[in-house]
This record gives sequence, structure tokens and C-alpha cells, in this order.
Amino acid sequence: MSIYDKISKMLGHESEAERLYKVLNTDEYKERPYEYSDLGEGMAVILQSMWGWWKHRFLINHNTKCAYEFMNKDQILVTVTEDDIDWESLKNLPEDAVGRARALSAHFPTFILKFENGVAQVSWQINPDGRYYMDEDGYGMTDDKEIEIYGFIDQNAKVVVKFRNINERYGELVEMRNEAEEIVKSRS
Repeated sequence: MSIYDKISKMLGHESEAERLYKVLNTDEYKERPYEYSDLGEGMAVILQSMWGWWKHRFLINHNTKCAYEFMNKDQILVTVTEDDIDWESLKNLPEDAVGRARALSAHFPTFILKFENGVAQVSWQINPDGRYYMDEDGYGMTDDKEIEIYGFIDQNAKVVVKFRNINERYGELVEMRNEAEEIVKSRS
């Protein structure tokens, strides 16, 4: 909670997150170009259709009656910072992919998955498979490989375990989830 939000609370004013929650629960956000999706544990995401793709735009916390802009209209991650990325795990990736991570670009598929024990896994694609560039006749395909990095967020859309390239080792995701759950649990 920011200092502004704390002062607002003390004065009986709503925080930005509480105001956004009210706005997102209006009729405008219940129809196209928006779509609501339940994430469990009193959490939800509002998706927005952008350039023909559904994007995870706003995280809703029904438990606290707060909402957070996860991705802005320019497809830039808002609650993620450069400090939330394990740069060492990205060191052998193509420069274009690393540049997209540095720019916090969510132009390619980025998803908040179901909440379990107060945390959700986020998959963030920083490079698409070469078929992404292909037209309807099959032309334009490249030899690019899909690259996704993974992190975990809490119910306030804050990163609790940094995004990293896991090198196709499934056990690492389990370790990351356990770490995220421990961090959130220790805050209680």
C-alpha cells in the first residue's frame, strides 16, 4: 500500500485499488471488448481484446474489494518491474527476447493462472514460435522458438517470485510455487 493510499484510508478516502474495483464492476466491463474470468480464491481477471487477442488486463481481488491494472492498454506489464526478473536466467536467450523482457512488453501471450494458497503462476511469452509470423498461406514463418518465462504474484498483483527462464525443468516451477506460498504465508 502506497503512502497516499495509507493517508487516504486514515482520512476515510478510498485507495486507487478500491476505486478501480468499483469501476471494473460496472456494466461497461461486463461486455466486449472485456471478458471476466474466475481465478479461484476470490480472485478474477478481466481480459480485454487487443489486436484480436485476449489480454489479462486487470486483476480483481473480491476479498479486499480491490483491483489492479496488471497490463496497460499498450500491452506493458504495470505491476512488474525490471527488479522482478531473474536476469541471470535470461543471459543465454536471444537479444530480442531479453529486450522485450527489459521493456516489460506483454505483446505476446501472457497469462495469470489460477490462485492456490494465495499465489498465482504467471506465464509471460517474450518470444513467439516462428509460426506467429506466418500468414494464412504459410509464408513468413521464421525458425524462432517460443520462449516463456515464469513468475508468481500475490493477490495484490505484486511479484513474489521473480520471473525466470526455467529451461524446461518442470520441478523448478514446483519449487518456485513453494517459495511463493512460503513468502505469502510468512506475511500473515
